[in-house]
Amino acid sequence: MNHKMKPGFDILQKAAIAEQDSRIIGKHMAIAESKRGAGAASGEEERLKSRALAKGLEMLERLAQCSHPLGLAELAHMVGLGKPSAFRLLQTLVATGYVRQREDSVYELNRVWVPALTQDWQLRLVSAARPEMEALGMELAETVTLAVLMVDHIRVVETRESSQHIRMSNYPNRILPPYASSLGKAIAAFQPPERLQQLFQVYGVYATTENTITDPAAIRQELAGVRERGFSREFEETVKGGCCFAAPIAEKNGAVEAAISVSLPTARLTPALEKRIPSLVMATAHRIEKRMRQSLKE
Repeated sequence: MNHKMKPGFDILQKAAIAEQDSRIIGKHMAIAESKRGAGAASGEEERLKSRALAKGLEMLERLAQCSHPLGLAELAHMVGLGKPSAFRLLQTLVATGYVRQREDSVYELNRVWVPALTQDWQLRLVSAARPEMEALGMELAETVTLAVLMVDHIRVVETRESSQHIRMSNYPNRILPPYASSLGKAIAAFQPPERLQQLFQVYGVYATTENTITDPAAIRQELAGVRERGFSREFEETVKGGCCFAAPIAEKNGAVEAAISVSLPTARLTPALEKRIPSLVMATAHRIEKRMRQSLKE
C-alpha cells in the first residue's frame, strides 16, 4: 500500500535533516578547529624546543672554539640570548655532563666537542693546502705549517716537517703568539681592532727571546708592514736560532682566517733564500685560496 506523504510532514522532515546536518557540520568544524589549535600550539612548542636546541648547540660550539672558560654574560651575548634564558640552557648542559661550571662561575666544556662549522671549514682548508704544502716542502726541504684563526687565538692545524736532521719543528694544536710568530702576525695583521685586542688579551704579550717585539707601537708598525708587504717574517722572535716567513690565506670576501709558513734554522738562511722564500710562500697561499674557492663549487 502506498502512503502519500503530507506536504507539511515533508517540510518538517527536511527541516529536521537540515538541523541535524548543521549540528554534524558544526561538530566537525569544532573538532577541526580544535585540532588546528592543538597543531598550532604543538608547532609553536616544537619551534621553541628546536630554537632552544639550536642555541644549546651554539653554546657548545662557542665553548669549543675558545681557549678559556666563558662567563654567563659573555656566552649569552655570543648566542644572542638574555641571561635568564642562557642560564637555563647552561644548567641543562651542566646537568647532562656536556659543560662544567667552575667555582668562579665560568663555564667550560666537560667533553670533547669539535665545532661542526669550524671542522668543515678546516677540513676543506687542510684538503686544499696539503698538496701545496707538500710541493713547497719538497722544493725548499724546510718545515711548512698551516695555522688558522679560532675565536680568540691562532692555532696550528697542519705541519709538514723538514726531512733535514737539523730543522725547525712545529706541531698541530700549538697556540701561536699573534705578535711574534710569522703565522700569528700574518693572520693578526688583517683583523679588526677589537678582534686584534682580544687575541692579545687572551695570549698575553711577553718576550720569549731578546728579539721578541712587545712594545704596542712597535707591534702596530710590524703588523702594518705585513699588510704592506703581503707576508710576515720572524727572526728569532719566538725561538732562538729560528726564522720563519708566512703569507695570509684570504677568503673570497677578503677575510683572513688562515696562513701558511716556511720555517728554518737561521744558519741556513742565505740572502738569496731570504728573497726567494716570501715569493714562494705567497704564491702557495694564492693557490690554496683558489683550491678553496673551487671546492665550494664542487
